[in-house]
Amino acid sequence: MKVIVTGATGFMGRNLVEGLKQDGMEVIATGRNREVGAELEKSGVDFRPADIEDQKGLIKALSPTDCLVHSAGKSGHGDEYNEYHGPNVVGTRNVVEACRRHGIRKIIFISSPSIYFTRKDRYDISEDEPLPKKQKNPYSLTKLISERELLALAPEGFRTIILRPRGVYGPHDNTIVPIILKLAEKDAIPLINGGNALVDVTYVENYVDAVKKGLRAKDSAWNHAYNISNGDPITMREWFAEVLKIFDVPFRPKSIPIPAAKVMAGLMEAASFLPFGPKKPAMTRFTVGYMARSMTLSLKKAKDMLGYAPRIGTQEGFERYARWYRERGG
Repeated sequence: MKVIVTGATGFMGRNLVEGLKQDGMEVIATGRNREVGAELEKSGVDFRPADIEDQKGLIKALSPTDCLVHSAGKSGHGDEYNEYHGPNVVGTRNVVEACRRHGIRKIIFISSPSIYFTRKDRYDISEDEPLPKKQKNPYSLTKLISERELLALAPEGFRTIILRPRGVYGPHDNTIVPIILKLAEKDAIPLINGGNALVDVTYVENYVDAVKKGLRAKDSAWNHAYNISNGDPITMREWFAEVLKIFDVPFRPKSIPIPAAKVMAGLMEAASFLPFGPKKPAMTRFTVGYMARSMTLSLKKAKDMLGYAPRIGTQEGFERYARWYRERGG
């Protein structure tokens, strides 16, 4: 099988490329980070520099394949819609046009369960439950727009699988870990309501397994969305503690009530607009809500239709991540 991976130089894309290569698949990797691309090339991967916001360059970089896995995009919890529209909406449209030009009709799109967020505790969320009438931040909104546009391509003969992995962690993580380490720089790491919110997380190898299941999925499994996680929820407090343990950073938790946390986040957001303030606030009002509320996902649909079953439990995932970090001299 021949597969293209966009965003291959990012955390999740890089792990995916390595996993597909191990399975003997022919992989074309695209991305903007030429340094990581050079490392992928050393392992025998066909790396082609490309920016998904550059439609002409993307069309030139791609070639006919069995499937394209679209993992490129901008993540985060910022409030500026324009920061996310280009990479996540326009970028996806450019990917679709490139697929049209090269006759690629299968796309696996990496979305996000943040589209479910309502600022209330939610448990065992299924993919078919009604979504909030209004998305709570630009990231989730742009992901949802792309999901809907991809599924609307079915009459053209496109087939799409949408994966919504929650809290992916593991080797090369440059998304979640930096946020936790940034928060840990304070005298005490803020835990909203004691960090008791229950959340699903996903070890990156489980995510890679889910994509592999998608690539081999039966026809009836396409044009659907699927939740992906370890199926083994933990509290926010446990999540932070395990990550900091890996990096030998002291875990000094301090419980903060939700109202106080919102005030702190608002001040951080305001400071980011000052001439000498930080470009990105360590915490936003959205992240306060996301950290304060429980969110767990039902995996029934992924199990029934894709045959997905988490292979690595949450604790084992942290142990593997720690081992990888130590082996790299961390």
